[in-house]
Amino acid sequence: MDQAEKDRLLKIETKLVNWDYPPQVIIETTSYCNMKCIHCNHRIMKRPRQHMSDELYKKIIDEIADVKPDTEVWPTFYGEALILGEKLFERLRYARDRGLTNQVLNSNGRLLDRKDWIDQILTSGLKRFLLSLDGFTTETFEKIRVGGKRDRIYAAVEKLLKRKKELGLDYPVIQCQFSVMKENEHEVGRFREYWEERNAEVKVRNMLSWTNSGDVVASNLDYNTDFRTACAWANSTAAIHANGNLVTCAADYEGGFIAGNVEDQTIGEIWNGPHYEKVRKVHREHRWHEIPGICKKCPDWQAVGAVYHENKRVGVKEGARPFWDGL
Repeated sequence: MDQAEKDRLLKIETKLVNWDYPPQVIIETTSYCNMKCIHCNHRIMKRPRQHMSDELYKKIIDEIADVKPDTEVWPTFYGEALILGEKLFERLRYARDRGLTNQVLNSNGRLLDRKDWIDQILTSGLKRFLLSLDGFTTETFEKIRVGGKRDRIYAAVEKLLKRKKELGLDYPVIQCQFSVMKENEHEVGRFREYWEERNAEVKVRNMLSWTNSGDVVASNLDYNTDFRTACAWANSTAAIHANGNLVTCAADYEGGFIAGNVEDQTIGEIWNGPHYEKVRKVHREHRWHEIPGICKKCPDWQAVGAVYHENKRVGVKEGARPFWDGL
């Protein structure tokens, strides 16, 4: 790791605070996925696949609505939310009608062109909608996003952008995401040009190892460095599995550390209890020998942050950036 990267991470660390309530809540509405991407461990995930129950989902949303309705809420974690179909749109509208103002959905786009789902996505109360694409040419796209057809998904995203313009909507902001890895790094420029011409924003992010718990190796990360800073993700994100377990962070897909279960407690109770004492506090105090075992072997704290390219054709809408943009 070079000094410039160390300086970037140190700067991020200086901005970390002890949140009384998580500024970002990740809700795994389903842990099923319909693709087997090479940079994701979902294909070897050991915990059971399941959909979150309506009762648990509404309990989470009701709490956020009562405590902090501007919390950044992602109704997806380690699965593809569009698999839920109409159930997903019901849940998005429920959160919207309860007063949540900052819902963010990400998708692989494989089911985007079904029925009237594009219109439902555009009118269900989302602030941002991210499409994880990760490749420009057919060869690269389909090598990385195994199970997806590049031309069909690209056509669906273009239809989404066109329909948003027809409806005259400011939101959701449509962001086409590109996770950089050795297989696709040569295509970043063409990817960005293509989608900006079609009125999307482009997000370029670092690749994750997903806690270094599977077979994904992120070549952009230093697995042997003695340098370390507090993890911005663990410090700022409440990540909830479909069974209600609140885990270490949004990269902890297997549940290497479970702070509690929101079936039995509130997010706030867990966040200010075991999660604070055993995850956030020890990270910020650099007590590396006390951090959870899942954190000790994880290099993903290095991958925090992304570049959101401003599309001058459409400008930057208020609220179009995540809570930690600029960290």
